[in-house]
Amino acid sequence: MKNSDNYLLGGIKVIDAASFIAGPSAATIMSDYGAEVIKIEPRSGDSLRNLIANGRMPEGTEDYCWELTSRNKKSISLNLKDKEAHEILVNLIKEADVFITNMPFPIREKLNIRAEDIRPHNEKLIYASLTGYGEVGPDADRTAYDSMAWWARSGLMDFVRPSDNSPVAWSTPGMGDHPTGMALYGAIMTALFKREKTGKGSEVSTSLMSNGAWANGVFIQAALMDIEFPQRPEPIPRHPFYDFYKTRDKREFALGMINSRIEWPKLIQILERNDWKERELFDFDDPFANADILRKELGEEFQGRDLEEINDLLRNSGVTYGVLGRTTDHREDAQFLETETLVPLSHESFDNLLTINSPFHIEGEKKVDFIRAPKIGEHTKEVLGNYGVSDDELESLKNNNSIYWSEN
Repeated sequence: MKNSDNYLLGGIKVIDAASFIAGPSAATIMSDYGAEVIKIEPRSGDSLRNLIANGRMPEGTEDYCWELTSRNKKSISLNLKDKEAHEILVNLIKEADVFITNMPFPIREKLNIRAEDIRPHNEKLIYASLTGYGEVGPDADRTAYDSMAWWARSGLMDFVRPSDNSPVAWSTPGMGDHPTGMALYGAIMTALFKREKTGKGSEVSTSLMSNGAWANGVFIQAALMDIEFPQRPEPIPRHPFYDFYKTRDKREFALGMINSRIEWPKLIQILERNDWKERELFDFDDPFANADILRKELGEEFQGRDLEEINDLLRNSGVTYGVLGRTTDHREDAQFLETETLVPLSHESFDNLLTINSPFHIEGEKKVDFIRAPKIGEHTKEVLGNYGVSDDELESLKNNNSIYWSEN
């Protein structure tokens, strides 16, 4: 990957001293637009490299978690507890534009990577902080994952279960991390805009908890306005116009006909069920009057068709619906491919490998050709050599366990 003026963020240097997903994913997006991202790892590597084994997730020949969040980056391995390694970090910071970390505050203090430790070395630096629960408060120093701080603490975990008696469900890996990473990316870019106006850097921050609150904002706002939430001893029935249906090939999709006065006549027409109109099966003034009959007859219609037939019928009908997608669908999904939601990732172990694109586009601005994530310390020699460290100094630093690179 070449970082040049051909890309929007060409010439921007980012130090990714974060771990796992939320903080590093903000740097990933910057790398997509041409920023040079230097990933700082200990000799053992970023903890994300161990997520598959420790999380009891599907295993394969390559680490898919690492590939997604660390593409395009250069990995250097520094032992930040070591004085000489920390001096190397300071030299990198002096020429950097952005420093990202999500280390807990006690660890930042121990490693001397707090804002007050870092920013004096570069007044134009953007110091980007990602936390579980925020910069202050009783939980500020706690460690957290998105399943806890974003999904559970926000109330999302509780409210998506069908009833109060239903068990809770864990979030999928990165479900709250990636939206939070988008927020951190937005904060960083806003701070870079501010720097254009003032000439000075600044500190920016966001947290998993605050992003979870934003995601659950509608219901939290309701609670803040003293709206009473009814108990949910059993699943609350949906109206048939806003419910899931099964197809003949054992797939599922959802109707979402909120604008029923417009969409119900269209559904009658597309399914050729004029008898529903003649029987006045749906009463706009009493929408739940025949709900059970409606649900049954709609279900029978849809179960007589495959999902592909449903798509052919409804796609351009003006009826709002959505397919219950499966993770294995997307490789062949024309909408994912034509919108470049999935794009090529260069990787020597795969032919025609795809990855997930950062989820927005800017007119006239292209993204880099994505390349595989680095091995631990893969670019230690290259990066430090570019900063004037000689081969003899590199060997000495490695022998003293200040830095590390793999010989493979």
